[in-house]
Amino acid sequence: MRRWMSLVGFAAFAVAAGVLYAQDTESDAVFTYVDGDVVKKQAELEEWEQALLNSRVSKGYQVRTYVESRAELTLNESSVVRLAPRTTIDVVKLFEESREGYNDTLFQVEEGDIWAAVEGLGEDDSFVITSDIMGTACRGTTYRVNVADDGTTMLRVYTGAVELWDPMMAILGPGFWETESVGGGGEGRYEVVGPHEVAGPHEVSEEEWRLKLITGMQQIIVGPDGKIVERGAFSATDPLEQTDWVLWNQERDAGR
Repeated sequence: MRRWMSLVGFAAFAVAAGVLYAQDTESDAVFTYVDGDVVKKQAELEEWEQALLNSRVSKGYQVRTYVESRAELTLNESSVVRLAPRTTIDVVKLFEESREGYNDTLFQVEEGDIWAAVEGLGEDDSFVITSDIMGTACRGTTYRVNVADDGTTMLRVYTGAVELWDPMMAILGPGFWETESVGGGGEGRYEVVGPHEVAGPHEVSEEEWRLKLITGMQQIIVGPDGKIVERGAFSATDPLEQTDWVLWNQERDAGR
């Protein structure tokens, strides 16, 4: 009888532990590609450790790639984030459930180039990538964010739409997407403006910063002083789109 009770108790513990492990791993990102010298660390620790294939990171980690290195993180088996050589990111939030019940994911790019292919978001979930001077939030989108040494930040959107704002002025909240979508919100229902040339460098108002929607094959470059350096359409044939980094990402996306 005691042995039977012990087995029942062990089984109950194993089930509970399995549930806790499943819940924990649901909030992790997995390295599904590692090439070269890629390291990770928890933010409060001093020492970096090698990021191995199939190892994990969670909220509070930093990830860094060095020269001639790159990495891919897969999130929830449906979205990926890739780091170009010489890139450092902070994992600020990862599938973190808010008080309103939706999931928040937030990456901060300190330097370098990050490529995101995002799928499977719930209607109120948020996926945000920021630099010191630019915040981006997307819904089912492929895009990249490049942060130069001086802080100049470039956003290029390949598919879908990205909402752009000054992170020093605004934080997106529930219902924000409904203001710019067709039919009251929802994935894949954005009113996309075709490529067109726009004005050169100029100062923008707070309202312009906060409510700017960047759509497929559009870009915006913002200088370290917060001024828009360039914005408008870009072409798949321009030199920046012929780099090994971009072509590799497109190949990886096509194979997903």
